[in-house]
Amino acid sequence: MNVLVLTAYPPVLAMHGGGVRMFHNIRILSTRHHVHVISFVGDDEERERLRSLSAIAASVTAVRRVPDFRPHWLSLKPFLAREFSTPEMSRVVMETIRSQRIDVVQCEYLQMAQFRSRRLPSVLTAHETLARNAYDAFRTSSEPAERLHRFYLWMQLLRYETQQTRKFDRVITMTEEDARYLRSYAPGAQIRAIPIGVDTDEFSPLEEDPGQRLSALFVGNFRHFPNVAAVRFLVDRIAPIFPEIQFVIPGDHLPGDVKAPGNVVFPGYVQDTRVLYRRPNTIVVTPLFSGSGQRVKLLEAFSMGCPVITTRLGAAGYPVVNGEQALFAETPEEFASAISKLASDTNLRRSMGSRGRRMALGRFAWNGLATQYLDVVEEAVAARRVSMKSRNGVSRHC
Repeated sequence: MNVLVLTAYPPVLAMHGGGVRMFHNIRILSTRHHVHVISFVGDDEERERLRSLSAIAASVTAVRRVPDFRPHWLSLKPFLAREFSTPEMSRVVMETIRSQRIDVVQCEYLQMAQFRSRRLPSVLTAHETLARNAYDAFRTSSEPAERLHRFYLWMQLLRYETQQTRKFDRVITMTEEDARYLRSYAPGAQIRAIPIGVDTDEFSPLEEDPGQRLSALFVGNFRHFPNVAAVRFLVDRIAPIFPEIQFVIPGDHLPGDVKAPGNVVFPGYVQDTRVLYRRPNTIVVTPLFSGSGQRVKLLEAFSMGCPVITTRLGAAGYPVVNGEQALFAETPEEFASAISKLASDTNLRRSMGSRGRRMALGRFAWNGLATQYLDVVEEAVAARRVSMKSRNGVSRHC
């Protein structure tokens, strides 16, 4: 088949978690089908990174994203739809569908749902349930004007997410919890939870280095608000308590107003993040308090054999037992206690990392997830063909 994959962000490795998921989606599809990729890019650097897809995709096209920042008072569409509604994308999508004889369209992220073709089978990968995120923001706001604004944004997203979910032949979520949430508003939609995976051969534990300094690591792309909140939490509330531990926080687009104490390092974009996971002396700390879906950063840490401290929300989608594969913490005091516990016990760090590695091997290796993913895309095409035959049969009898 000819598969068209539409991505809101570059589907490349070592940029952000969603990029990792999209890259492997494309790689898996290419083992059976011809895959054509059209991706939004924000700048020339992102355009250059798309070159890494040339070995697995039949074609790769970049479209510069031009957000619409004009005020749209009382609009029923959420900002994310306008932010990604560049006319050039519509043109390129229609042209590719015609020239490459596309059989099925796959949209990565809700932002890309607006570009599906009504006449072709379609699959939506919902990396997060955005309406639920908006509800959480509304629920936790306290100032009346802000609560009203947050309620309006929640209603916008809920309406849009529900409408778009119903239009697709198949929808893929990261977690069963996200799938249940979408089904509650779109009960007729064909939704399946397929977790993220990891290349357990590529992300395998490095040799131990006894001279390695103890460090705390948080990896993230800082265009994503939960990651920004996590950095501020670490810098303001946690790092000052542990001047002897180096906090390493790599990632793109760090806000300029983040000021760090002397034991915090911001290395920026790191192309190969594997070098950061130096077991057993790297403690991965992920204080995530909002968002949905699964966190690739945790899975990579598990696969690299490093101990993890996270919130229960951060561990969503993983069969983690507190004290086994990770330590759970929700408050500054609990994070400080967990870091102290791991920092003082090398054997605990080593054993926790080993259990996380076994979980990654047993449940989240890409080789074991590939068939599930291929089946969903191929089912979408088969289901549409059956539907068309049924409608044609009814028409002939009429």
